[in-house]
This record gives sequence, C-alpha cells and structure tokens, in this order.
Amino acid sequence: MGTIQKRGGTYRVLIRKKDLPPISKTFPKKAIAQRWMIETEAKIASGQYKHDDARFGDLIRRYLIEIGRIKPFGRSKRMLLEKLESTIGDVKLNQMSTQMLTNYAVERTAGPSTVMQDMIYIGVVLQTAESLWGAQPRLDEYKKAMHALKKLGVISESKERDRRVSDEEVDIILAHMQSTLPMYDLVWFSIYTAMRNGEVFKIRWDDLRNDGRTVVIRERKHPTHKRDQEVPLLPEAREIIERQPRIDDRIFPYKGRSVSHAWQKARNAAGLRDIRWHDLRHEGVSRLFERGLDMMTVAVFSGHRDINMLRRYTHLNARQILDSL
Repeated sequence: MGTIQKRGGTYRVLIRKKDLPPISKTFPKKAIAQRWMIETEAKIASGQYKHDDARFGDLIRRYLIEIGRIKPFGRSKRMLLEKLESTIGDVKLNQMSTQMLTNYAVERTAGPSTVMQDMIYIGVVLQTAESLWGAQPRLDEYKKAMHALKKLGVISESKERDRRVSDEEVDIILAHMQSTLPMYDLVWFSIYTAMRNGEVFKIRWDDLRNDGRTVVIRERKHPTHKRDQEVPLLPEAREIIERQPRIDDRIFPYKGRSVSHAWQKARNAAGLRDIRWHDLRHEGVSRLFERGLDMMTVAVFSGHRDINMLRRYTHLNARQILDSL
C-alpha cells in the first residue's frame, strides 16, 4: 500500500512492496500524486511495472546538454559532472542504493568537502531527472546515504581558509618559477584586482573604460544570473595592463590551467605547498579592506553578492587591526 506525504507545497508518494526497492516520486498536486500511485500499484499487481533501469551516465549527459543550454555551467562544475559520468555512469538507477552510494563516497580518494560536492551533484542530477524527465530514481536511498555519510564524517562542508600570502612568499615562489608565461604580472594582477582566475583571462582590451581606470567583466558570476559588471582598477593593476603586449584581443591570452600548473610547480619547489592560486584572490580582498575600503566597496571589486561569503575572504588579524587604528 502506498502513502502520500505532504512536504511544504509538494506531495511525495512512497510505495513499498515485497521484493521491490522503495518507489517514490514527488508531485506538485495531491490529485496527480494519487493518480500516479494508483496506476503504479496496478502495474505492480499485474507484473507490468518495471523499475527504472536507465544509466546514470545517460542522465548526466542529458543534464549537461539540456540544462547546460538553459543555464551554462562553469568549467569546474562541468568537469566534475563529466568525472561522475566516467566513474559511475554505468550504474543503473535501480542499482543506486544507500550501500552503493556510501561505498562510492568512502572509496573516493579526496577530502570530505570534495566528496560532499560529488554527492551534491549526484543528487542534483537525480532530482532533475525525476522532476523533468519522468525518471524514477531511488531518492530515499540517496537521502539515507547522505545522512550516514555526514554522520560518519565522510562528507562535510568546506572549511574556511584563513591563509594569508605575504610579499616575501610571493617573491620566493616567483624566484622558483620556470615558466615562459608572464607569471610576475599575472600573480600581482590577481592580488591587486581580487578577480577570479577565469575573469582575469577573459577580459579584453576593448573592455577597458575611462582611460583604463575601469574594466568591464563580462557575464560575471552571480547567484541567480550572470551579468556584465564595470569594476575599478587600482593604479598598480593599471600599470600591469599598460605593459602587456597586444598580441591578442584579450589582455592576458593564456589558459588558466597552464598558469595554475606553473604556479603549483614553483610553489612546490619553494616548499610552500599550502598556498593555492585561489589564495591570491583571498589576499587581494583582504588587502582592499586594509586600504580602508568598506565592505560594499570591496564587493564592487570582488563581485560578491553575498556579504557573508565576502566575509570568508577577509583574513584580518588582530595586529593588522591595531596597526590600522
């Protein structure tokens, strides 16, 4: 016998039958949920019901194509979804049990926050497939796996980093640099602008405004929708731009991966493995606050819409606060 549970503004059908895994599906209206429950129970009784045996990889591919067309993904999200497709893409929906999902997470050789990201994207694809494409994933099994993994500490939210990067550390890393890329300019431009890696390598010469004092960042990251944003440039950042050769329509015509790889290689050689490229953005935001700028002004530079998220990028210690006073 099936049951209907009201959750907020939706209605969830749960059918439990012997020799079948639990069957669940969520609907916006109770009448639709009742009709689907009756039809499904009738199919089970007559032997016509077939539990969903779609490949998870096919759903990921469909998600990348159809959802990506509506709301384009960033490079990191696309790479993560493609990795999931290659690792567990052959698993069928009716095989995605709590045990299977738990085993995947436990055997994943990564930190809790990284595994958490994997599990979140698995859930996003499963929920999208159920609501948009009529798939019947075992969402109850997924939710039980998430609960168990959190309790065991296998997955967790990412920890806030408070790593500051000093001028001396930057100099040491640059001294170990063996790249033909203009790494000195790229490193300091990232610090002076507090831009994201992808934003630095996307800006074009014709994006410069007001005699080079501001620049337009196209389709800047936003919680709901990307949009163009004009941001100011500090004098130090403008000087770096002025000495770049015009060899392309972009000011820095380089690949982010190549720059990150060169940074990691020099950082490791310098014995400073705990400094990530993204820490340069953290450092840039903190230095903007140290210049005496208020939070809303710093947000114009960094592009943050969530003030709480911006707070995570500020790493002012007690001595710096006293010095500023």
